Amino acid sequence: MKILLISNNSTLDISQLVTSIVWSGDYQQAARKLEINIAASPTDYYLPKVNITLGNMLKLLTDDGIELFQGYVFYRGKSISSNDLKITAYDGLIYLTKSKGTYNFKNITAEAITRKVAGDFNIPVGTLASTGIVQSFIADSQTIYDIIMQAYTGASKQNGKKYMPIMQQGKLNIIEKGKTVVNYVLSPDGNIQDATYSESIENMIDRVKIYDENKNLIGTVENADWIKLYGVLQDVYAKEKDKDAQTVAKNMLKGVEQTASLSGVLGNTDCITGNAVQVKEPYTGLVGLFYIDTDTHTWQNGQYTMDLGLSFQNVMDEKEATA
Repeated sequence: MKILLISNNSTLDISQLVTSIVWSGDYQQAARKLEINIAASPTDYYLPKVNITLGNMLKLLTDDGIELFQGYVFYRGKSISSNDLKITAYDGLIYLTKSKGTYNFKNITAEAITRKVAGDFNIPVGTLASTGIVQSFIADSQTIYDIIMQAYTGASKQNGKKYMPIMQQGKLNIIEKGKTVVNYVLSPDGNIQDATYSESIENMIDRVKIYDENKNLIGTVENADWIKLYGVLQDVYAKEKDKDAQTVAKNMLKGVEQTASLSGVLGNTDCITGNAVQVKEPYTGLVGLFYIDTDTHTWQNGQYTMDLGLSFQNVMDEKEATA
């Protein structure tokens, strides 16, 4: 792996000084994170010194030159007792979580909303998942990230698709979460050291009551099989003007949550949050297609491993908008 430092319009390859790399993502944390340790010593005069300051850009590349990460240094720290300089960088999505705006959107799609707010904050845009679903809502002093996710949550209510933002080569993209399936099977035969599996009905919703603006009951959506097995776990939905109530209510139903965590897995850089992967681990019951909700990739001492948080259900970081 290669680590490049971009400072004052010049690029410096600092890979030989990097002792460890941790590259991670979480579907609820927006920005991907890069943490590196750099060899540094106050007494070793032969060790090259590198000056990394806050705001500098770092890039993580494969040995073949494929860019995996492009971000900005938000933290640096060192101590006399340690021979490492600790650096933390985040990709461009961090700025969407740190900046706020106020908007009144009327009859506009999520992709158009994203393009508008990104343009207002000079954020380069790549490919935005198309919804074709118009909506109206007010965003009052909301972060740009929340505004975008409110827009795509509104679309998700109607089409059932799950969305998330990612940065690719410095550009904002919105993808359909789980649409890309990694060509890599996780199994105990070759690449899983440890796996845990759990299932829960703590967040189950098996019945949704629909009400109009006058609090009158106008419909019910339910899963009779779940109710028979687990009892009534009910939510309510107040009909919105620009949404089909039956469709939204159906998408609110939540079944048994099945999650898993894998650790010490042989690394694959395609296994990142937002993608899906096949798992075959019969002892814990991990068999089938799982969605990657969290990932941590570690390069240290010549080894590359990853830890993954997986879910059998595809979920997104939902944000509710104000009508």
